[in-house]
Amino acid sequence: MPFWATLVLLSLMVILWVSGRGNPDDVIGLLEQMLAITLGLVVLFIGRSLLLEVLALVFALRLPAARRNHPVQQRTQGSKDVLMPF
Repeated sequence: MPFWATLVLLSLMVILWVSGRGNPDDVIGLLEQMLAITLGLVVLFIGRSLLLEVLALVFALRLPAARRNHPVQQRTQGSKDVLMPF
């Protein structure tokens, strides 16, 4: 993929993401954000841009690790959750 196409798709991704965040309609906003993520994945996986791939790898490695054998925090009875235990 040429460099100019990568820049066009990334700028379109940013425009869609910002538009989705500011849209008062939740469904359309979510759709715009999903399209933005799809464009980002297209650029990342099809564009073969080494710089973007390295940035994505660094971001993924900086994510916190899941803890094993760590108990789940119990919810208090007075909380206003709508979740019901099964």
